[in-house]
Amino acid sequence: MAKEIVAKATAQVPDYIKQGTNRGSEGVGMDDLTIPRLELVQALSPCRKKNDPAYIEGAEEGMLYNNVSREIYGTSVVIVPVIFKKEYLIWKDRKLGGGFRGAYSSLEEAQAMVQELVNADPQNNQGLDAVDTGQHLCLLVRPDGRIEEIAISMSRSKMKVSRQLNSLVRMTGGDRFSRSYLVEGVPDKNDKNEDFFNFRVSQYGFPSQEAYQQAEELYEAIKSGEREVKINNEQEGESAPENDNSNGVNF
Repeated sequence: MAKEIVAKATAQVPDYIKQGTNRGSEGVGMDDLTIPRLELVQALSPCRKKNDPAYIEGAEEGMLYNNVSREIYGTSVVIVPVIFKKEYLIWKDRKLGGGFRGAYSSLEEAQAMVQELVNADPQNNQGLDAVDTGQHLCLLVRPDGRIEEIAISMSRSKMKVSRQLNSLVRMTGGDRFSRSYLVEGVPDKNDKNEDFFNFRVSQYGFPSQEAYQQAEELYEAIKSGEREVKINNEQEGESAPENDNSNGVNF
């Protein structure tokens, strides 16, 4: 039997591994990091295909996962919303090759860029579409209390959920991050009567003091310009871009 030389990521940290240090990453700044997205496993998601590089063992329809770490969270998570922005994302139809082409603050800007791309290369830039997308930057709170940054992007059939979350936030009043919410993966149908899984959001309660303070610090850093948000735009869900060529989402 070959000698085991790599400890599993889920195993307990060995005693010989130093913790609380940052050696080797001194040169990594915020511009070198990307915020992962919370994604839903769909029937045709690449993460369910064993012969696909994106395959995730144990992934089932309706499960939520991190599109950077590839970790499956299960069918529900608790989030603390921090900040919201509506953007217009340009992507290419999957049947024509797919691919993300950029994010813009207004529909006019996005449509102008679509036309510019088509004019520049009519053969390779067919099937481009500018779609309004709700970008929700949140904190994800794990059952053990650990907190991580996560983004939830909602477009097309998910836009109704985006509006619901914004309505729930407004109904509670106060800061956006003064409440926590439960996000679940549930069956739904799109406007073509096709089955898929969608997000469902509901009020959950007050965030812990640690989560609230971390959300407040993140909000202040973004609004002051100290922090630029760069979201990983790789998606595998319904009507999603396949790769990220953008410069991030500017909140």
